[in-house]
Amino acid sequence: MRVIKRFPGVSVFWCLFSTLTALLLLPAPDSHGAMLYKDYVVRYDRGWDILCDPYQVQRGDWVLKIFRQKGEIAHEDFREFLGIFQRLNPHVKDIDRIRPGQVVDIPLKKLTQGTLPGQSSGMVTIPFVMINNPKEMIKKNTRTYTVKRGDTVSKLIANRFGGRYGNLTYRQGIELFKSANPHIQDIDRIYAGQKIYMPDPSIRQENWYSDLFDKDGKLVEKMPEAAASEAAAQRPPIEQPEDAGPAGEAAAMIGGRLLNKGTYFLPMKQGRDFELDLSRYPMIDMGNGSKVVLTSRDKVMNVDLPLIQSYWKDVKVVKVAENASSREIIEAVFASLSDAASANQLSFDEGAATIRVSAKWIRTETSADGQVPRHTCITPIADPSQRTHDAIVRYLNQNDIILNELVSGASQTEPLRFPVNNSDNTGSIDGSSQKALLASFAASMDFRYSPNTGISFPYAGIQVQALSNLLSFGNGREILVDFGDLYGDAVNAIRKTGLEILQVSVDAGAIKIIQQVMDAAGMAYTAGPVFYGAERPAEFNTTITINGILIPMTNGENRLFTERPIPQLIEMFLRDRGIHLFRIQGIGQ
Repeated sequence: MRVIKRFPGVSVFWCLFSTLTALLLLPAPDSHGAMLYKDYVVRYDRGWDILCDPYQVQRGDWVLKIFRQKGEIAHEDFREFLGIFQRLNPHVKDIDRIRPGQVVDIPLKKLTQGTLPGQSSGMVTIPFVMINNPKEMIKKNTRTYTVKRGDTVSKLIANRFGGRYGNLTYRQGIELFKSANPHIQDIDRIYAGQKIYMPDPSIRQENWYSDLFDKDGKLVEKMPEAAASEAAAQRPPIEQPEDAGPAGEAAAMIGGRLLNKGTYFLPMKQGRDFELDLSRYPMIDMGNGSKVVLTSRDKVMNVDLPLIQSYWKDVKVVKVAENASSREIIEAVFASLSDAASANQLSFDEGAATIRVSAKWIRTETSADGQVPRHTCITPIADPSQRTHDAIVRYLNQNDIILNELVSGASQTEPLRFPVNNSDNTGSIDGSSQKALLASFAASMDFRYSPNTGISFPYAGIQVQALSNLLSFGNGREILVDFGDLYGDAVNAIRKTGLEILQVSVDAGAIKIIQQVMDAAGMAYTAGPVFYGAERPAEFNTTITINGILIPMTNGENRLFTERPIPQLIEMFLRDRGIHLFRIQGIGQ
């Protein structure tokens, strides 16, 4: 039996990573080490679930030190993860000044929907590190490096690790390089502008360094437990990135990544590569092979814009004002993209809900596997109160639709908080038969229903006795409900006595019957109600149309009856709107 220690709390989950007594060490099958199980929090940021490690700051901690201690941070894009940290921890005003006792969420990695069991609940329990994994130790001791013209791996390793080609120090450096760059199939083929990860020479000063290699200088599969534990406690610092400003915000909104440091080399058919100074002409990598260069001039690196546009088909040059806002940059970028000027609406159905998303700009790209389209929807809004409800944002994310709402003149770093609504305001209606449906619906509405009630009416000169179903609405109205038991002129004869009869056809569905009852009661209702995901005009908003009946009650409550299930996150959104949900069960049985 596997025992897992869970950390209590609803709004804040926290634990001390460095205190191993807060974890349970459990043996992993066929392993020389041990597996640590731990609860992690799943937060949401700009269209992604983010696996986070809640951490209580200790004396002597600083943010970058904590990042390195956690062991899962994405080194290949550290700047992005620092931005995520700032958005998820708005209470940390200055990352260089954190206080002992503060609780922060450390972002570990991005997750696609359904990656981990229980992910949608906001908390998962997983094994977080094999304490004897040397590749993890190497990964945490690397620095990002951009290849320059004339560089080779052998030169770079020799310069950093010393020694001659082929000696032990050099061979170990090569082994470290291969481990840190598994994406490079041939280390003899690197190119100018390529981003690689160089092992930090200071790693050789660690007491556990020799345990990374076997007697032949090859990397071992597992490290001794004591050496691995020591390695996990020591990490070199990382330089803090600079704020990317409106261009960085625009890139993030679009779903791209801003490159604004160093030199980017664009290949030429002949001669030297075109060298783009990113500090003067920042570039947005759109993630699908295309790139957008931002400039406030009519030339880029003294080359006319039309020439650049014609030479590299995947490179667009967008002219923006020198002090352009993120909205102005986004508008200019979308105007330049040939596939961005089409529809600004998306729609799909799920269960009882029809979802329609309207946005100012929509960018569609395929997923990494080239199959699932991913849509980034961007809309400017007046103030934070016009943001789309958190549950709707998460629901759309699960369907590969990312909502990015640009708040004019305000910070874009406000984190999305997953709403918690534990109120029990759901009910069910027995739809196993028409008669059962009527009885159950009447009870849910506080109507008075009396099946098989005796009635008497004159027919052909005699007084006839019969049984029917009496429904009283409490507003002075009463009707008889006939499920096909009354025939011929009997119906007209009963109506002449002043009683109204609602005749239900044998093929009438649940929603149709409820509509007929509400019409007979003279009460208001809405068939197929429409809800807006945000408190703002409908032009650029998300609408949720429910295939059901919405009934307003005199006490201000609204009751929604549906035959098909409503997606869980949309249920949460409706509950937050004060709507009492009723699902009609057993239809057609």
